Amino acid sequence: MPVQQLIEVAKNQPYPLLFATISGAHLYGFPSPDSDYDLRGVHILPVEQVVGLDIGRETIEVTEFRGDLELDLVTHDVKKFFVMLLKKTVMFWSNFTRLQWYILRRNMRN
Repeated sequence: MPVQQLIEVAKNQPYPLLFATISGAHLYGFPSPDSDYDLRGVHILPVEQVVGLDIGRETIEVTEFRGDLELDLVTHDVKKFFVMLLKKTVMFWSNFTRLQWYILRRNMRN
């Protein structure tokens, strides 16, 4: 796994990330040679974009190639993340695995 490349992608997002995690085939252990890397995460908008008139992006979706690495990144603003969490959104729950919950809990403790 190209961990360093994935870390660089996470660092270069327009907003700081609360967390990011791998999902899809790489998480489940059955990637094919041409599988892309699916990253899902939560970003933090600046205060002025949360409470001001110029609302920041709730969802950021990026699909790109970095050399031979194909990446699919989707992050949600922390507010949207917790709204989905509180609403128990079916799509949200079905896409958030136990491993991702473990990673989230571990990162929040640190």
